[in-house]
Amino acid sequence: MRWCENCDRPFEGETCEQCGQVVESEIREPMPWKWRFFIVATVIYLIWRIYQLVSWLMH
Repeated sequence: MRWCENCDRPFEGETCEQCGQVVESEIREPMPWKWRFFIVATVIYLIWRIYQLVSWLMH
């Protein structure tokens, strides 16, 4: 789905059904490295905490 900035609504196709303006495809920007680092650090932390929980339950 594309988004018409003029009408502020989604539409299908090359032109907006409301205003008739030709709209280009949305350009996706890559995820910033800080967010990737945050996600990786969170996953590592959760794996460590699960390991500690399993270790504690085994004793």
